[in-house]
Amino acid sequence: MGELREECGVAAIYHLDSAEPSPLCPAGGPEEVSRLMPRMLLDIQNRGQLAAGMTSYNPRRKQLIDTHKEVGSVAEVFRTSHRAKFESLMQ
Repeated sequence: MGELREECGVAAIYHLDSAEPSPLCPAGGPEEVSRLMPRMLLDIQNRGQLAAGMTSYNPRRKQLIDTHKEVGSVAEVFRTSHRAKFESLMQ
Protein backbone atom coordinates (compact mmCIF):
# COMPACT_ATOMS: atom_id res chain seq x y z
CA MET A 1 0.00 0.00 0.00
CA GLY A 2 1.33 3.44 -0.93
CA GLU A 3 2.00 6.24 1.48
CA LEU A 4 -1.19 7.76 2.89
CA ARG A 5 -1.77 11.42 2.10
CA GLU A 6 -4.16 13.98 3.44
CA GLU A 7 -6.37 15.51 0.80
CA CYS A 8 -8.24 18.77 0.77
CA GLY A 9 -11.97 19.44 0.62
CA VAL A 10 -13.27 22.76 -0.67
CA ALA A 11 -16.74 24.22 -0.18
CA ALA A 12 -18.06 27.53 -1.47
CA ILE A 13 -21.12 29.68 -0.85
CA TYR A 14 -22.18 32.60 -3.00
CA HIS A 15 -25.40 34.49 -2.41
CA LEU A 16 -26.58 35.95 -5.69
CA ASP A 17 -28.43 39.25 -5.25
CA SER A 18 -32.12 38.88 -6.03
CA ALA A 19 -35.47 40.36 -5.04
CA GLU A 20 -36.04 37.51 -2.58
CA PRO A 21 -33.38 35.69 -0.57
CA SER A 22 -32.89 32.00 -1.33
CA PRO A 23 -34.88 29.61 0.89
CA LEU A 24 -31.48 28.16 1.86
CA CYS A 25 -30.37 31.52 3.25
CA PRO A 26 -30.10 31.69 7.07
CA ALA A 27 -32.85 33.47 8.99
CA GLY A 28 -30.56 36.48 9.47
CA GLY A 29 -30.50 37.09 5.72
CA PRO A 30 -27.77 37.12 3.07
CA GLU A 31 -25.27 38.79 5.42
CA GLU A 32 -25.14 35.56 7.43
CA VAL A 33 -24.49 32.96 4.73
CA SER A 34 -21.12 32.26 6.40
CA ARG A 35 -23.08 30.35 9.05
CA LEU A 36 -23.68 27.62 6.46
CA MET A 37 -19.97 26.96 6.01
CA PRO A 38 -19.09 24.99 9.18
CA ARG A 39 -21.82 22.44 8.40
CA MET A 40 -20.62 22.11 4.81
CA LEU A 41 -17.04 21.61 6.02
CA LEU A 42 -18.17 18.96 8.51
CA ASP A 43 -19.79 17.07 5.63
CA ILE A 44 -16.46 16.88 3.76
CA GLN A 45 -14.08 16.75 6.73
CA ASN A 46 -12.96 13.21 5.86
CA ARG A 47 -11.06 14.71 2.89
CA GLY A 48 -8.73 16.73 5.09
CA GLN A 49 -8.83 16.28 8.85
CA LEU A 50 -5.67 18.08 9.91
CA ALA A 51 -6.92 21.65 9.59
CA ALA A 52 -9.93 23.77 8.64
CA GLY A 53 -10.61 27.32 7.65
CA MET A 54 -12.85 29.78 5.90
CA THR A 55 -12.38 32.94 3.86
CA SER A 56 -15.23 35.41 3.43
CA TYR A 57 -15.72 38.50 1.30
CA ASN A 58 -17.97 41.39 2.22
CA PRO A 59 -17.80 44.72 0.37
CA ARG A 60 -19.30 46.48 3.43
CA ARG A 61 -16.39 45.57 5.71
CA LYS A 62 -13.26 47.65 6.03
CA GLN A 63 -11.24 44.47 5.43
CA LEU A 64 -12.90 43.05 2.30
CA ILE A 65 -11.46 39.55 2.60
CA ASP A 66 -11.20 37.90 6.00
CA THR A 67 -9.65 34.46 6.64
CA HIS A 68 -9.88 32.25 9.71
CA LYS A 69 -7.84 29.03 9.70
CA GLU A 70 -6.26 26.78 12.30
CA VAL A 71 -4.97 23.26 12.81
CA GLY A 72 -7.69 20.97 14.11
CA SER A 73 -11.07 19.54 13.21
CA VAL A 74 -13.91 21.73 11.96
CA ALA A 75 -15.55 21.63 15.41
CA GLU A 76 -12.29 22.70 17.08
CA VAL A 77 -11.39 25.44 14.60
CA PHE A 78 -14.87 27.00 14.53
CA ARG A 79 -15.45 26.50 18.29
CA THR A 80 -18.87 24.94 17.69
CA SER A 81 -19.17 23.85 21.34
CA HIS A 82 -18.62 27.43 22.59
CA ARG A 83 -21.56 29.53 21.39
CA ALA A 84 -20.02 32.96 22.05
CA LYS A 85 -16.72 32.08 20.34
CA PHE A 86 -18.56 30.57 17.37
CA GLU A 87 -20.74 33.68 17.04
CA SER A 88 -17.70 35.97 17.04
CA LEU A 89 -16.12 33.91 14.22
CA MET A 90 -19.28 34.15 12.12
CA GLN A 91 -19.30 37.97 12.16
